[in-house]
Amino acid sequence: MNYAAIVIAAGLSSRMGEFKPLLEIGGKPALLCLIDTIRDAGIENIIVVTGHEKERIEKALQTKGDVPCVLKTCGIIYNTDYESGMFSSVQTGVRSVKEADAALLFPADVPLVSSKTIRGLVAAYEEESRTRFIVPVYEGRNGHPLLIPREYYDEILAYTGEGGLKGVRSRHDGEMLRYIVDDIGCVLDMDTPEDYERILEYVK
Repeated sequence: MNYAAIVIAAGLSSRMGEFKPLLEIGGKPALLCLIDTIRDAGIENIIVVTGHEKERIEKALQTKGDVPCVLKTCGIIYNTDYESGMFSSVQTGVRSVKEADAALLFPADVPLVSSKTIRGLVAAYEEESRTRFIVPVYEGRNGHPLLIPREYYDEILAYTGEGGLKGVRSRHDGEMLRYIVDDIGCVLDMDTPEDYERILEYVK
């Protein structure tokens, strides 16, 4: 099976007061932590969707320790319409991976999902369902990434209604596969300074 990872790093503003994908976790930007995890899970087709702070993202992808240029091994797509909201970045990413059997959608501000969770979603897709959205669930909370089967790509790209991706998902909520995990990282985001501090403590 052919899988793709779409990492959304295009957000315009943040209550954090800083650009979340480049906040440091364990000595490197959150975005690079997430990319390392995706690769560790065995997914090599990684697309980073940029918008706000495009040049800073590209610079971060060009230098990472002993790997001189992550940019050479990750696709990078600029969403010219990023100011209209996250869903336009989702559509930009989906449009770029239409040959993949399924795509896993990662917000860059949820950087600590485990490779075990990613591999589990892929296994669930292959073993239980190749026709349903799959979401990891930690203690009753939906987490990330969302696995999107290819059959929903066109619906996502054509959707113009309310709610963006949630609007599309709500049409298929009864069929969605909820994959139970013990990975708190899949629900840890960085919306506030307190959230960021919680993540730093968790990493320690």
